[in-house]
Amino acid sequence: MSKLINAPLLSKVDNSEGTALDEFFILAGAESWTSYRNNKREDGKGSAWLFLCDAFNMSYKEQPVILANKQLDNIQAYQLAPSNRKYISIVICGALTEEQKTAICLNLAINTQAEIVKFRDIAGEVVEDASAYIQRLRSDESAVENAQNIAALAQGDDVAEQIDKTKPYIEKRNVNGMEGLFQVIPTYNKNTGEFHEVEKWLCDEVEVVGIGRSDERNYIVLQWKPEQAESKITYALALEDLGEKEGWKQLKSNGLKVTNKTALRNELADYLQCGGSRTLWTVANATGWQNGAYILPSGEVIGQPENPVIFNSKSSTKTGYTTKGSAESWREHIANPINKNASMMLALGVGFSAPLISLLNADSFGVHLFEDSSRGKTTTLKLVNSIYGHPKETMLTWNTTDYAMTNEAVAHNNGFIGIDEISQGEVKHAEKIAYTLFNGVGRNRGDKDEGNRELKRWSVTALSTGEEDLETMLAKKGIKINPGQLVRLLNIPFIHTKHFHQFENARAHADYLNMAVLEHYGIVGREWIKWLSDTNNQAKCTALYAEISKKWLARPPTDADPQVFRVVTRFATIETALHLSRFLTGWQKEDISESVLQCFNEWVNIYGFHSKKETQLIEHVNGWLLANAESRFIEFPINPNQSNIRDVAGYRMLETDKNPKEHFFVYKLAFDEAIKGHSKKQACEILIGKGMLHKSEKSYFTTRLPSNVDSNRTRCFLLYPLDESNEEEQAIQ
Repeated sequence: MSKLINAPLLSKVDNSEGTALDEFFILAGAESWTSYRNNKREDGKGSAWLFLCDAFNMSYKEQPVILANKQLDNIQAYQLAPSNRKYISIVICGALTEEQKTAICLNLAINTQAEIVKFRDIAGEVVEDASAYIQRLRSDESAVENAQNIAALAQGDDVAEQIDKTKPYIEKRNVNGMEGLFQVIPTYNKNTGEFHEVEKWLCDEVEVVGIGRSDERNYIVLQWKPEQAESKITYALALEDLGEKEGWKQLKSNGLKVTNKTALRNELADYLQCGGSRTLWTVANATGWQNGAYILPSGEVIGQPENPVIFNSKSSTKTGYTTKGSAESWREHIANPINKNASMMLALGVGFSAPLISLLNADSFGVHLFEDSSRGKTTTLKLVNSIYGHPKETMLTWNTTDYAMTNEAVAHNNGFIGIDEISQGEVKHAEKIAYTLFNGVGRNRGDKDEGNRELKRWSVTALSTGEEDLETMLAKKGIKINPGQLVRLLNIPFIHTKHFHQFENARAHADYLNMAVLEHYGIVGREWIKWLSDTNNQAKCTALYAEISKKWLARPPTDADPQVFRVVTRFATIETALHLSRFLTGWQKEDISESVLQCFNEWVNIYGFHSKKETQLIEHVNGWLLANAESRFIEFPINPNQSNIRDVAGYRMLETDKNPKEHFFVYKLAFDEAIKGHSKKQACEILIGKGMLHKSEKSYFTTRLPSNVDSNRTRCFLLYPLDESNEEEQAIQ
């Protein structure tokens, strides 16, 4: 047991044997010091104390003990009275709780020989006689145990810390108008029994609300309110950065003022590392579904997580995830006016799909709406952004790098990304972004300490706009697009608005929507996520998706490219999301299905049902033949008027009575040029299948030149220009 501290003024009390039967007074309560003295230089001259002295015929110089709030918060650490006193009165100066009274009685029973103990009011009248209780505490172990439990309630939550207040400690204080954490260094005055304190400011008021853990690191979770801020910040600081330059930089950059004195920073670091709550938090490096709840890019948590969760990364759009209006007003002013307009409805379906795809185990995807005029593309993007936040402040741009977009994807995991105007971005970045964004996995990067960093993973849906489709934009810069990019980011022509509802024309319709989205946003997305978080509703999602997917997978022809079947699952996801969110939009099932199908047919008109890789090869070879037919092929029969041919690629066999179809004998080196970027074997098989390459009887890809053309009969590739007379557009019903 640690040595007891003399309560204030106890060291001045006469504790000789002759005083054992004298009544001893303890002034207890928040007003004890003001009852005893007028100021620190006038002990014993307080009006209440003088009144008591007169009432009990005591000398004004009689010495009581003072129990102010500081002592009441830690009663068991103090000696309250001389151990030999038999009669003790506790004068209540202000108020005492029952727990504090019990703690005082327990202390006196253990540390004094008191037999008569009474609680008195400020006038000296007895309000409670505790004498019998004191005796019971000395004889009944169960009474002692009960008293200890009650007394513990008087000590607050930090008993151990308070008991150590004879040594330097840290606590929240307000000193000369400055609030925050202070290091308090007590110095004990043996003459008065009081502690004097030296207070050193450490930082703004900050609370340790838990410890955090991610897949890679351990954290301390802190909470504070920056100066002039409206709300508190909750921040997870990596344990490895606590007390280091990087850690202090992070805290200060987020509005926590910290002392610049190294020694005090070390004290603060130790305090934060070991003090406060030890509640375990999950530190998430991605947003979306985490621990049974959903995190927005702003860090806002929707739902009740299994244990506290915090998002520890940043998005450039985090401040945009706010709300205005209501779900009902959003339906009236946003959903109703765009009903039956195919592109706008599809776009909202992309937005509603975002938190749904991971629940369906579906892939990330995006839609790029393009049109060479300003007819509602950006307005449509604002409409989708309004589901989850401010229509402008949540918008991203193509004018970024693929690495920056990767970070945004992580910050929008299981969420929606709106990207405006593809022409604003650099082509080299646009190509990578289109692939990386929907790939769902970041680059593998080495760690400076050891091994590799944890891979960044995400799933998103995205809506992009522009005057051109991605493939055309890249082609203008001489970049051939990877076909895989075109089934991740679906290029769909924007279908002009046809249903203006109560508005006169497209301009009035668009103007109204552009104003309405600034007044109604953010609420619908939160309601949608809350609905999706219900396990019963998740079962409905899975069942409906299976039903709709079956319908969509039956639509393409059986010989369609496998990539096309991947695409139809994207449209199935969009239609599923729109059907499930009808309680928010109020749209009819038939209008939803018709609009999504109309957009799919627009996509088919561009991409087709067959392999884009095959299409690219065929178009490239046919284009190469047509571009070089006059300038690089020797005509046969020989044309005496033909200009000299440089860089000969082969022979052009003109259409004649004996040769009903024009064709080309292409030298091997020139053929490599025609199929540039493709495997020769694969290219030959594709061209044969399309009827553009003649295959010899011996299964050779090459054919010998006729002897009347070349006596050496050099082997060449026999190519036919593409016959496009039978190419027709197809639409699915």
